[in-house]
Parts: sequence; structure tokens; C-alpha cells
Amino acid sequence: MDGVGGLWFFANRFRIYKYYKDNVLIWNTSPIAFCLFHIPVYWYGVIYTTSLLSSWAVATWTLRKIRNISPSIVPSAEKFDKFMLFSIIWMIIGARLGHVLFFDFEYYLQNPFEILMLRQGGLAFHGSVMALAAYTYYFCHTYKFKWKIILDVLCLAGALGLGIGRLANFVNQELYGKVCTSDFAVIFSLVDHLPRYPTQLFEALFEGFLNFWILLVIFRLKGVNTIGSGVLTSVFCIIYSSSRFIIEFYKEVAIEQYFGWLSLTIGQTLSIALFLFGIFVINYEQLQNKSPR
Repeated sequence: MDGVGGLWFFANRFRIYKYYKDNVLIWNTSPIAFCLFHIPVYWYGVIYTTSLLSSWAVATWTLRKIRNISPSIVPSAEKFDKFMLFSIIWMIIGARLGHVLFFDFEYYLQNPFEILMLRQGGLAFHGSVMALAAYTYYFCHTYKFKWKIILDVLCLAGALGLGIGRLANFVNQELYGKVCTSDFAVIFSLVDHLPRYPTQLFEALFEGFLNFWILLVIFRLKGVNTIGSGVLTSVFCIIYSSSRFIIEFYKEVAIEQYFGWLSLTIGQTLSIALFLFGIFVINYEQLQNKSPR
């Protein structure tokens, strides 16, 4: 396939050449990326796999830098790879159960086998955080590592993976925004024919890529000594939760996903809890010093 043919195939696959009136992009991509031995491989899985591998690579790079200075405070490469493998498994389980329990419990109660249909989407970030936090605590407690070191590494790596993962939501045409007349509106053809905020891209930018860039700058400026202070974990939680809280106002959210008396979505409520956790982490040492012995 020559260059022109390749560009045409790319454009045809994503329909990026097709526009609605007033130059509103129509997102009309197929959920299937390609077929392998007649088995369809979905974009959702491809992008999330890329997300997880990217996070793993950043975490490995960060630990290598720490290991060059203080090898005893971090796991060996073999032990950390095992930790990451089990972390990914628990994150996927937690993300799925988080979506089921927090966002669509009634539906899955009536259709329990749908819980296993991951390719249709439905992974909750807050659920993955809870599962990862629980497994990280177990790992650190078992092998006597400082939990803030591991969390700082994971937050730096996870921000990049989060940004990439949000692109899967965009491709899958889920977690889309409210109807709008904005210049950067997108029509999601599998949803309806109305221009909407591309809130998945907002989340990818602010919760993920911008978050990662800020954390990376802090790490590069402060050096390895910042790992274990809880600064990266705190900054990650504050940026993510603040961004998520604001973007939720532009997202199309089902009425059952609101807490009526708060007029906040479930995502916003969980983001408040994550924000408070970020504040707690940065003040953890001071709180320990002030506690009665």
C-alpha cells in the first residue's frame, strides 16, 4: 500500500474527512481495529493495552532512576514486574466492579453476564484506584516498602496511561458530553446526530496528559528525592479530581447517577473523596507527628 493509499485507508477507517454542517466533526469510526485470524480486535482493547504498557514503561524507568541511588528502598526489577502484573489484573477487576456498583447497578443486577463484556466499555477510574490502593497496601505491608514511594511512582506512570485510556472512551463513543453549539463539538454517530462536547478528550487532556506533564516536571526539577514524599501522589489526586469535577458539568449523565440532595454526580462525589485523599497524603507525616504516642 503506497502513502496515498495508506492515508485514504486511515481516513476511511475513521471517517475523519466527513463533516457535518458548520464544520462539526462526525465521529463515525468502527469499534473494530482489525481482524486477527478472523477474530475481531477492538480499538477499546488496543488503546487500553497501549495505556497499560505505557504506564508500566514509565514506572520501570522511574524505579530504575531510584534504584541507581537508593536500591534498598524500592523493589527489584523482577519483584516490581510481578507487582505490576497483579496490579493490572486488580485494576481491571476494580474498574469493572466500580462501574457496575457505582454507575449501573440496576442494569447489571438484571443482566449479570454483561459484567464480563469488557469490550463494550464500562470501566470506572475510581474503582481501579480503590483496587490498586488495596493491593499496593498489601504489597508494601508484605515486603516492607514505604507505601508513599510506590504510590508516587504509580501516580507518575498512571497519569500517562489515564490520558491514553480516555482516548478509548472517545473511540468507543461513550462518556460523551451534553448537546452544545461549541466550535469544537463532535457528532457521535452511534449515539445520535447532535453536536456534543467531546468530554472524553477534555478528560484525556486535563486528567491525563497535562497531569502527567506537571508530575514529570516536578520529578525532573526535584529529582529522585521527591519520590516518597507523597508530593506526586497528592498533585495527581488534586489535578485529577478537580478536572473530573469540572468536566462532569459538561458530560451527559443519566439522572440515576446523581445524588439528588447534593445535585452532584457520582463521579463528582467520588472526586471529592479523592481530592481529600490527596490532601491527606501530603500532610500524612505531620499528622503522624502530632498524634499522641
